[in-house]
Amino acid sequence: MTQALGGVVFSPVALHDKTVFVAELVPSNRKLVEFSIIAGNTLGGIAEVASILSKHKVNILTGFHDAGEWGFFADVTEIESSIDDIVKEISSLPIVSKVSLSEEVPEGIIVDSLHQQLRWGSSRSMIVKADVISAMLNRIKGIFGPEGKAGKALVFGMGEAAGRTGFQGLADQIGAGVVRSHMKDMITLYAAQGWGDFKLTSLDFDKTTASVQAFNSFECAHLEGAGSPSSDFTCDFVRGHITGLFSEMFGKKVDVTETLCVARGHSHCQFDVSGVKQ
Repeated sequence: MTQALGGVVFSPVALHDKTVFVAELVPSNRKLVEFSIIAGNTLGGIAEVASILSKHKVNILTGFHDAGEWGFFADVTEIESSIDDIVKEISSLPIVSKVSLSEEVPEGIIVDSLHQQLRWGSSRSMIVKADVISAMLNRIKGIFGPEGKAGKALVFGMGEAAGRTGFQGLADQIGAGVVRSHMKDMITLYAAQGWGDFKLTSLDFDKTTASVQAFNSFECAHLEGAGSPSSDFTCDFVRGHITGLFSEMFGKKVDVTETLCVARGHSHCQFDVSGVKQ
């Protein structure tokens, strides 16, 4: 079975960045609080809450929403009522079962204090800055001598294990067949998680081949000294992750070759996948 995706190079689409709900930084003369509102997922529910906030001049900053909770940071500098009165009015709505509020922070920085663990689906998750991960991976490569072959192999192995685990986690939640039939969408998970703008440009189940393009890959975008044809930097972790992912998807071992890399001066990174003959 072949999924025809067409084209050779997918130009990155101009997408908006999304802010992670961790902390908010604003000028130090602003007063900030964090809200957590537990409410039923009913039509117009958020609009009812938002109308109260707007009426009281509560400025909503960053936040998140799922089926049962709306959590967000808010600037309450301009409110004319007390925060307690605003909370009571929101709590009086039939759809609202609980309103939690952090202490007011007048210093211009507020950190999420109402939530403990970060989850994606049923899995616990973590947030680590891309430049930190890139530095960690390249530190591992550098520990093992000037050529870093052992380190590169170690980083590749880490990526491969992560790719296999990622596929298995998705398969457990929605079924392996669904993952396989929606691989073009699954590849966009890389972008959704901040890895870079990844595109599946070809996929052939019969030949067990595929190609993936990555614009602004986190692994090489922050490397000092990268960007020239003579650079020895490559995306070993990402190549390993793609290897593990497609090995699980095809049900057989695959080789992945990085034929283009931003760290070598190319416009994007290119990963070509091919099944290993057994």
